[in-house]
Amino acid sequence: METLLYSLILFFGIASYIIGLKEMLVGKYSPSVFSRVVWLLLAIISTASVVASHSTSASVILAFVFLLGNASICIASFWKGTKETGKLEYICLGILVVSSMVWIVFNAPLVSLVISLLAHFVGAVPTYKRVWIRPSSESTGFWSLFFVASLLSIFASWGQPLSLIIFPIYFALFDGSMTFLSMRKT
Repeated sequence: METLLYSLILFFGIASYIIGLKEMLVGKYSPSVFSRVVWLLLAIISTASVVASHSTSASVILAFVFLLGNASICIASFWKGTKETGKLEYICLGILVVSSMVWIVFNAPLVSLVISLLAHFVGAVPTYKRVWIRPSSESTGFWSLFFVASLLSIFASWGQPLSLIIFPIYFALFDGSMTFLSMRKT
């Protein structure tokens, strides 16, 4: 049963990023290169924090899918992205530096994870605003598949302390809300 759940986490998580890459290739999604580099750095610190804080195996699998997916989107953005840069990317980069310093100075990967997820949320505020105003602006497929992968990760980790499943809980809430917002009719 455990192997099946891990396989499903991989399947749904990877499928999510395949949809994201496809949308980039057909011109439906054109992210800022700088923004995607910041997201990749956040994925690196988040994944390292998940591993170092001894999170559940399902959380680690989800984090690695998140890392590989963000790396793929980042690489694709060099060809299909824009050169725009906003203040928010610098704010997220600053929070990322704080997250890294907390880990280095206090050897606190779990705290670092929470801070990096905060940076992720701050960076996503414009996406929330956009999908609130125009639900069709976001891909329900992209968000829903990672939402399912996150739920499966929580289910596979059932009974474990919350501190070991912070990563999938955050993404179940985040991607779940993006899924439902993008499904609304306007």
